[in-house]
Amino acid sequence: MSNAVRHLPRTMRFLAVLGMTMILGACATQNSSPNIYFRKNDLQPPVLNSFPHCRGGGCTKVDTVSLKPADTIRIKKLFPARNAQAERRQIARAIGEWEKIVGRRTGTFRDTGDSYSGDPFQQDCVDESTNTTVYLALMQQMGLLKFHTVNAPQSRAPLFSGRFGPHRTAQIEDRKTHMRYAVDSWFHDNGRPAEIIDMKSWKSGWRPD
Repeated sequence: MSNAVRHLPRTMRFLAVLGMTMILGACATQNSSPNIYFRKNDLQPPVLNSFPHCRGGGCTKVDTVSLKPADTIRIKKLFPARNAQAERRQIARAIGEWEKIVGRRTGTFRDTGDSYSGDPFQQDCVDESTNTTVYLALMQQMGLLKFHTVNAPQSRAPLFSGRFGPHRTAQIEDRKTHMRYAVDSWFHDNGRPAEIIDMKSWKSGWRPD
């Protein structure tokens, strides 16, 4: 939650957060495909030689990025995994590597975790969840995800999350158990591994210590 919202009078603060929640939840359903999410948000479905990258808060600024052969090799080196649990660890690391690669080209290498600042090179949870979904979709296209599929981002509302303020995350689903996991890259600075936690815990307001 931004400092500006935090210092509003209580009634106005509630209305501001309620509005943010409606925006966050309007374009994410828990099991829809990433491409549906991209179309609803006027973003081109990603491919390796051309994919969207959000920054500036609320995906207000969108860069078009492409991978170089060396970038592809860098990501592929993190895979494959022997089981679903190991693959989630690899996904977490891979998201950090994606952020490093893209951050140098878009200026978001300076992004700090837990940020709502509105700076054009900072990223809020809408930017982060969208970008992480892009990276996950690309890894799926590359055949790197053997134990998980990629779903559209998921939102949590303050009334149900146990914390004040809405939030959004990317998500994956275990192919065998159909258990869903949040892949949340917003809490940490650019280039750090993402947090991966079961969706039930995330929905209940989970955040790293």
